[in-house]
Amino acid sequence: MPQTISIDDISQHLVSITDFRRNAGSYLDRIHSVGSYVLVRDGTPIVKVTPIKKADTLSTKDKLSALKRLVGGFKLGIGLTPEELNESYDRMYDEMLPR
Repeated sequence: MPQTISIDDISQHLVSITDFRRNAGSYLDRIHSVGSYVLVRDGTPIVKVTPIKKADTLSTKDKLSALKRLVGGFKLGIGLTPEELNESYDRMYDEMLPR
């Protein structure tokens, strides 16, 4: 069964760009409870402002997974450590220099 939404609920989520600019702090304080806002200019929807999921809601497993992706810089899939990669680049650079 479709959920019924009242006009009042919709109008609470529609905000003029001017009003948002003037009262951005209060809108952002309430965004997690409201869910999102649609900013309108001259009655035309322009942009949707939605909250970002809080980092604290990530599980420890997800945090460790994200950390492992960041450790060691880029994962190139060539099985080299950052030090080995630097040595390889140094050798290639030396070979390119005129003798």
